[in-house]
Amino acid sequence: MKPNPRLSQSVEDYLETMYCLGRDKGEIKVKDISQALDVKPPSVVEAVQKLSQMGLVSYQRYREIKLTPEGQQVAEAIMERHTVLEDFLNLLGVGVEVAGDDACAMEHVLSKSTICNLKSFADFMEVYPYASQFMEAFRYYHQHGKLPEDEK
Repeated sequence: MKPNPRLSQSVEDYLETMYCLGRDKGEIKVKDISQALDVKPPSVVEAVQKLSQMGLVSYQRYREIKLTPEGQQVAEAIMERHTVLEDFLNLLGVGVEVAGDDACAMEHVLSKSTICNLKSFADFMEVYPYASQFMEAFRYYHQHGKLPEDEK
């Protein structure tokens, strides 16, 4: 889950997009990156050239882009951070679209230890026998601003 400290948010977004395109489409092309990130193709080419110089992608003009083994590893770490954050936000009841957008913003700024703690909490909630009761009480509190009344 360790991000590469020398990468900017923009570079991480490019890597994440390339990873998803490779996984979903089987190939990574400039025009697809351009569409996915809503940027102009020349901006994509510039970013890909920078990533190539960093050893994270292999790129030849007018050919398919490929993540190098290091690029694949970094992209997987970025995706893992994103997934942990999105899952945690979903656990809190944040809507799917908002959780995805917020996870994108948060994945670049939260520390590794914070993300690990959020993951640990989400994992705990999956195995804790009283998790569903806890979450029902939390949802009630979130909606009403007070604890649910005891049913005695």
